[in-house]
Amino acid sequence: MTRSTRRAGFLVSLALLSLPGCNVDAVVVQSDQAPSLSPDVVAPMPGLAVLPAGKPSFAAPLVLTATRGTLTSAVVTGPQGAVAGAVGPTGWTSTGALLPASAYHVAAQVLDQAGAEHALALTTTTAKAFHELSTVLTPGDKAVVGVGAPLTVLLSRPVKDTADRLAVLARLTVTTSPAVAGAWRFMSATEIHYRPAVYWQPGTIVTLTSDLSYLQLADQVTWGAVGAHSTTYRIGAATVSTVDIAAHTMTVRRDGQVLRVLKMSAGSAEYPTKGGAHIVLAKARVQLFDSATVGIPRNSLDGYYKKLPWSVRISNGGAFVHAQPGSIAVQGIRNVSHGCINLSVSDAEWFFNLSRVGDVVDVVNAVVPPTLSDPGMADWNIAYADWAQPLVADLEAAPGQVIRR
Repeated sequence: MTRSTRRAGFLVSLALLSLPGCNVDAVVVQSDQAPSLSPDVVAPMPGLAVLPAGKPSFAAPLVLTATRGTLTSAVVTGPQGAVAGAVGPTGWTSTGALLPASAYHVAAQVLDQAGAEHALALTTTTAKAFHELSTVLTPGDKAVVGVGAPLTVLLSRPVKDTADRLAVLARLTVTTSPAVAGAWRFMSATEIHYRPAVYWQPGTIVTLTSDLSYLQLADQVTWGAVGAHSTTYRIGAATVSTVDIAAHTMTVRRDGQVLRVLKMSAGSAEYPTKGGAHIVLAKARVQLFDSATVGIPRNSLDGYYKKLPWSVRISNGGAFVHAQPGSIAVQGIRNVSHGCINLSVSDAEWFFNLSRVGDVVDVVNAVVPPTLSDPGMADWNIAYADWAQPLVADLEAAPGQVIRR
């Protein structure tokens, strides 16, 4: 008599064990490979479980076990290739290091209780590191910037250890067309700048790539964010303006040619404009100027709280080139501002429309030096030989943005 044969679905359990105290969840994987059984025999149903629920920790060994069966071998591969491990009485346990936020692929061989062998596969992803280091890159992708614009990398967490700083710099790649050499410098524990020895050449294409994947810092708990990202931008025309404190003029040049010589009023003796090369950081059609941001009470003799048009920021310390109708009578004659470069409304509008981020505003014949921790002044007032030593002690803490006029 012919008897029908039933195929029993085969399920095998693997357990991913991590840190104690985690919840347990099961993920069932079914294989279509099953032994032929007598209709009088009911095969036990093995299962495939992933424990704990969610993403396993990378800080604990990966343990694989088979339920209602015997795990005979396992191959686990991740971002760095095969993970070392061995089969023991309770299953397979990793002995090699795991990485955070990483996919691991498991290929296992399991014998069921009837002695049939089954090939099982699964993929699991480890949890992110509790402390993750990521970057923000500027200038933005496809931007066009001035010849003084540095590449800037903002770090999500402070990096102070010397070896860590070197490791971070090794993960930053700069390519240019045409080729030009440059150097990185840590401006603070969270900000890194890159510049060449002299101003960029107009037309240069610059690409900055950051990839901190699997970078472990010295504290052993901070890891680089997984994944590379980049920005590519172009250097525009060379717009360099010279502010002569003594002559009360601002001479604006583009690609070496004088466009205009503007009458201006710079900082007074009490509030002098700082010297050195500044760069354009931002522009605002209307800017609120508040003396309280620089420690001058609004209701004092020198206080102010006023909106002024056509404002071009050239430092985080509060220096702007902007329109100031109130000083028009002394522009070109005397310096009376609180540190900004005052222009007529028409001249300020013209300069505003001409300017782009990264343009250079060089202040000469000043009585006070630049502030080397200020992003608007730091980059081009440090000699390149000194600049190219990126691991020197941090400069004084950079000030928050303030407003002068």
